[in-house]
Amino acid sequence: MMTTLPVHIAVPGGGRAVRYLLVAWAWLLLGLPTSAASAAEELHYRVSYRGIFSAGAEVSIADVVLRTRTPAAQSPYAESELVASSEAYAHVESIYPIRYRFRSWYWRDRSAVLASEYFEYGDPRDTEHKLIYLDRPGKPFVSRPVSREAPLDIPVLRSGAYEPVAAKGERRAFDRLGLLQRIRGSDLHPGAVVESVVSNGSRMLRHRVKVEKAMPLRVAGREWSALKLRFDGLETDAHGNQKHSHRPVYIWVSADPSHIPLLAESRHALGRLRVELVPSRPSATELALRAE
Repeated sequence: MMTTLPVHIAVPGGGRAVRYLLVAWAWLLLGLPTSAASAAEELHYRVSYRGIFSAGAEVSIADVVLRTRTPAAQSPYAESELVASSEAYAHVESIYPIRYRFRSWYWRDRSAVLASEYFEYGDPRDTEHKLIYLDRPGKPFVSRPVSREAPLDIPVLRSGAYEPVAAKGERRAFDRLGLLQRIRGSDLHPGAVVESVVSNGSRMLRHRVKVEKAMPLRVAGREWSALKLRFDGLETDAHGNQKHSHRPVYIWVSADPSHIPLLAESRHALGRLRVELVPSRPSATELALRAE
């Protein structure tokens, strides 16, 4: 398990790089299948950084917890939630505290996302809360985020009482969190490619996921048969040409049908961010991440 080093680091981009990798990681973390009301699956991960701001040392900077549940037995959709915090890492807290929550609500067959939430709540002066609906026919395909949702929007979604507007299968948009629903439900094998239309709340992007190879991987204290996936975001420029919207993100998943997310890496000119599965249980620190 990674140890925390007493190194004060400045996260590249004032924390934006951490946010980017957490979103990318959520692509495969969110959406674990459940079959019973309130049934949940929970996984724990550690985020680390290595680069010029840590003098080349591998430094733990945040903890991530993933939960997935079915809001109610009769609801046609499922909910996944990812929370991240640097509370246990004083060297990060003193510079740029990390507090994120992502939620995604999607059809149980993973054919599309209905709504998603992004909540950054570390510094009261820099709080950002977005709720994005993706199932609104008759309106622009890209639903813009709202800065302050109606009082019952989140509770209704969480209770399972939300009534989707679009018919099932009518629209196949995903948020960057809910992209997992299609990926993990796909037939993943070396050479396979999955493309999806994804909204970030203000524009539409295309994402291409390619299974690069099968390989052994050791994480969380055990050996896994894993698949290495490459995630590329694509957008169209003013001349109609496609270009990459970010550097590739690499994610390793178990080779069995459940495709458990095991490891993710994103490289930046200033260093590498890594998210790795750890064999941990809920703790007092983890419980503090809830911030309901």
